[in-house]
Amino acid sequence: MAKKAPSKSAAEKPDPLPATERDLTEPEHAEVRAYAERKKARRQAPHFSADLREDGKVEVMPAGVHAEVACARTMNAFGITSVVLAERLIGQIMDTTHLRSSNEPISEANLNAALAAVTGIAPRDEAEAMLAAQMVGVHWLVMDLLRKANDRAQRNDAGTLAVKLLRTFPAQIEALKRYRSAGEQRVVVQHQHVNVTAEQAAVQVTGGADPTPGGGGGIETGGTTPCARSSAIRRV
Repeated sequence: MAKKAPSKSAAEKPDPLPATERDLTEPEHAEVRAYAERKKARRQAPHFSADLREDGKVEVMPAGVHAEVACARTMNAFGITSVVLAERLIGQIMDTTHLRSSNEPISEANLNAALAAVTGIAPRDEAEAMLAAQMVGVHWLVMDLLRKANDRAQRNDAGTLAVKLLRTFPAQIEALKRYRSAGEQRVVVQHQHVNVTAEQAAVQVTGGADPTPGGGGGIETGGTTPCARSSAIRRV
């Protein structure tokens, strides 16, 4: 029987070859362009940093942009104009997404990911903003319950509650869809062909009134309210 060659030790193994750079293929270029176009068309999600102060409170501040820009970006993300409501919704999102026990008072990653999810839902008013925050909270809780369901000690309780919430999330999406469709206006354009004789045309030209009533719709324009302030959100 042939003997196997002795394996080389880790020190004797050659270093892996560096990754070679290559030009993108046309399909890959198309993927990059599609992503750039989609990103350009979407709202920009706000980004926050969380710092623990000496008094034990957590101060959440906008990161990377001017305070007024951060305020406007947050208002656009929630589709609202009330800074007070936005601060309260962010605080509630912080409470519902900080599920794991850790030494950190709040997870910046969870907060910013949740705000990105709200921005992607693209709420348009206060009702949609609150529903979007609830949807984010339900998703985070479901995923945490599914994680706990892998533990035999918690499998029954966590799994049962996860199943119930898994039904809640599609119901929330359907509720958002119904709420949005209720405000849509539909305009139906019909083409009607009418045969008019020479005598009827003469009557209409000499004095006949136009039987087709004219209609017009007003166009409502909404003004924008500038952000007057951008304050830090402080949590205990």
